[in-house]
Amino acid sequence: MSTADANASDLPPLPTPLQLYERLYTVRAFESIMEDESKAGRLPGTFHSSVGQEAVAVGVCANLTNADLVVSNHRGHGHFLAKGGDIYKIMAELFGREDGYSAGKGGTQHMAGTEVGFMGSNGITGGGIPVATGLAMALKRKKTNAVAVSFFGDGAANQGTFHESLNMAAIWKLPVIYVCENNGWGMSTPVETVSAGPSIAQRGAGYGILYVAVDGNDLDAMLDQVRAALNMVKSGETPVLIEARTWRVKGHSRSDQNLYRDKNVEQTWSDRDPVRLYRSRVLERRQASEAELTAIEARVDGVMRETLERCRKLPPPRPEITFEKIYATPPDPKAPDPSQTPLAEGTFETKAYWQAIQEALSEAMDRDPRYYIFGQDVCEYGGCFKVTRGMFEKYGRERIVNTPISEASIAGVCVGAGMGGVRPVGEFMFMDFILLAFDQLLNHAAKFHYIYNGQIKVPIVMRTPMGGYRGYGATHSQCLDAMLMKLPGIHVVTPWSPRDAKGLLASCLEAENPVVFVEHKALYGTNGPVPKQSEKIPLGKANIVRAGKDITLCANSYMVSLSLQAAEKLKADGIEAEVVDLRCLAPLDRDTVAQSAARTQALVLVEEGHLTGGWSAEIAASVQEMAFGYLDAPILRVAAADVPVPSAPELERAMLPSVEKIVAAAKKALENRG
Repeated sequence: MSTADANASDLPPLPTPLQLYERLYTVRAFESIMEDESKAGRLPGTFHSSVGQEAVAVGVCANLTNADLVVSNHRGHGHFLAKGGDIYKIMAELFGREDGYSAGKGGTQHMAGTEVGFMGSNGITGGGIPVATGLAMALKRKKTNAVAVSFFGDGAANQGTFHESLNMAAIWKLPVIYVCENNGWGMSTPVETVSAGPSIAQRGAGYGILYVAVDGNDLDAMLDQVRAALNMVKSGETPVLIEARTWRVKGHSRSDQNLYRDKNVEQTWSDRDPVRLYRSRVLERRQASEAELTAIEARVDGVMRETLERCRKLPPPRPEITFEKIYATPPDPKAPDPSQTPLAEGTFETKAYWQAIQEALSEAMDRDPRYYIFGQDVCEYGGCFKVTRGMFEKYGRERIVNTPISEASIAGVCVGAGMGGVRPVGEFMFMDFILLAFDQLLNHAAKFHYIYNGQIKVPIVMRTPMGGYRGYGATHSQCLDAMLMKLPGIHVVTPWSPRDAKGLLASCLEAENPVVFVEHKALYGTNGPVPKQSEKIPLGKANIVRAGKDITLCANSYMVSLSLQAAEKLKADGIEAEVVDLRCLAPLDRDTVAQSAARTQALVLVEEGHLTGGWSAEIAASVQEMAFGYLDAPILRVAAADVPVPSAPELERAMLPSVEKIVAAAKKALENRG
């Protein structure tokens, strides 16, 4: 790739040499003064300096507009400043103050400034690469001429998300530039000892995208190559990978004293300091005088001192903001639940569970062109369990999108696309595979709205089937729903009936929060009444699907079916069991379960996941806290034994819940009444 490829008429004008120098010097001055504050113990947490890498940040961002979207990494202050971030708000965030971009919630590693197109720095190595890819997908789907840029380090180039994202970007020719700041070190590990191949840049060849290695300490070289890359990307030809070879002057973080590095090598790089190099070049070219450059330095230093004094005087953040902006659309406990109204004759149709899910998807897609389905084999094949059968023929390849087998980046691209203003509905073929995507779901989707203080929303729905009873074995039969509920910021929905499947999914699709919508393989073929008129069932409200007075059976998903069967067997023995369907694990309706247990004075919890650490333990603790005085028997649990799910049906039955095990637990609880 060469500078001759650039078409300047399609790009914003470059700043003047004086303006470019001011940007370089601003980044250097900010990083230097804040590192001093950090070492003095006046900043909370850690600090990752970008001193020595200023030319990369400025060289990229000087070519961008506010419409172009940047995703950064843990060493992101320089990127944010170069993109136009407010010095005071960045500094206040590093001090952990409410005036900061994230109100003190994000700190040094987690800041966003959406008004300038800075879509977040990220504390997970390689975590932002698929997010930027998703933002590029959103830009392309919205038919804008903007681009996404992903900044990451050489260590991130060895992450699977790097390769998955480049592959996806190449497949769909997404408008994204990947900028690898190869500063020579992955913390204390030399890059050449852990990175195979001739260069990180040449990894782009494997995906058929344009790539280039550039001197990252040479601002002019960076400006030229980024400008050429922008022209290529904006023309729709290809994504671009840029490896900017630079040097991290300071240690990895505040505690790193840099004792592991060769002093002679450090001196070589010091001689090529990007700020001094550009300053000398401006003087040599007579683009500015010594007096003009000195005046810029004095002005920037003055701004830094004034801003520092202002931030030092800021009061600590109010404790109450700790609990704000966890969700973009908070659950409403007073929202009416239409499913509590019996369906009148003629107002419903009997539908299969899978069909109810598809109807909710189709109604959203018919209403709003921003919705699309994104997953493995969802097109002609119709999805592994045929939920999207026929949808490809109706909506076409633009809205029913087959993906590579890349679960981490399926999730990450959905996160970025949702942030970018479109509405992806992702699909994981089996819930077992979601483990590969936990980083994107629980470190990114669940946290972004909170750690960026409400600036960013992640309105995505990720669908996946769970459960055993089919002989699929240990890696295709797990129920991991309880694992997802452990971290706040994401909804976990586990519908049992076709009516709930459609009504809950309709609510999920319209909310602004990330959702994992968990379907059970054993339920896809079941039938039930579904209203002819669309309805939205609010999240976080359990449903009493069978009234009873003697004992409460609380379950979710397919376990509701088993609990209802158990209740019928108990009835033959004169025991009236109440069955509560949780419907959602996050938000979790503790109140309904506690109230039911208080009425019946006995409780059995039924979950298909493993016994240890499951949602039933959480419910048991909650009911103990809320209704202990009403209980007349110990709370009992029926769950999968703590062994991997075996394949042979006889072995599977031995360790999974069953109707007989539920009946036995209920009778044991009643026998133990005080």
